[in-house]
Amino acid sequence: MINKAKILATVVTFCLSSSLAYAGQWSIGASVLAEASPYKGVKNKDKVLFVPMVNYESDNFYFHTLAAGYYLWNQPKDQLSLDVYYYPQNFRPKDSEDKQMKKLDRRDDTMMGGFSYRHIEDWGTLRSSFAADTLSKSKGIRIDLAYLYEFKSDDWSLQPGVGVVWNSKKQNRYEYGIEGNESRRSGLEKYTPDDSWTPYVELSANYKFNQEWSAFMMGRVERLPSEIKDSPMVNKSYSSIVWTGVTYSF
Repeated sequence: MINKAKILATVVTFCLSSSLAYAGQWSIGASVLAEASPYKGVKNKDKVLFVPMVNYESDNFYFHTLAAGYYLWNQPKDQLSLDVYYYPQNFRPKDSEDKQMKKLDRRDDTMMGGFSYRHIEDWGTLRSSFAADTLSKSKGIRIDLAYLYEFKSDDWSLQPGVGVVWNSKKQNRYEYGIEGNESRRSGLEKYTPDDSWTPYVELSANYKFNQEWSAFMMGRVERLPSEIKDSPMVNKSYSSIVWTGVTYSF
């Protein structure tokens, strides 16, 4: 089964951090994602998901597929926004082929709210975001910090970056923890993780065919910290994802 939660969570991160439309412009598109999941019993083969895209950018607010926000400060070098976005932190036991994983409790999606900030200079871009669970599902907090450097010409751009994500202990316990009743039912060891720092590398690329049509690719590889990879729900030390597609601007 496709682990849509982790795929869409990464889509949201990219939606918060990059715009595929210029100010005052709409763009629509089609895209596909492929993911290597760390969850036990979830096969990596054939895990491809189609994601339709709708983006709008203005001087005051934005809408990027699964995220929306209002700019408190929007200058060429500095952008500060209030954000709200869908965070698919769900886990459906039936999606795993592992018999023990099938006996765990389901985790539900939520809406995250917070703010993000970008500072752009010739030497690169500093990107940060803070978000908290607004529906009290996990009651967790996520912080994402990154440095990126862009190479570009008139028709194309390439932006590698490095970063780190901090998850609060409540966020990790909701996504990767195992409660006592789950442990007794499934036979998996009870697990109560603490907060964690997850380092990652990412790469974004865009190519403009003309004024209307463009193609993009975004990829990320995360090295899972011990608080996550030591969970009985996890059997890998990394996760990765690639997102690519085409957009039409008008």
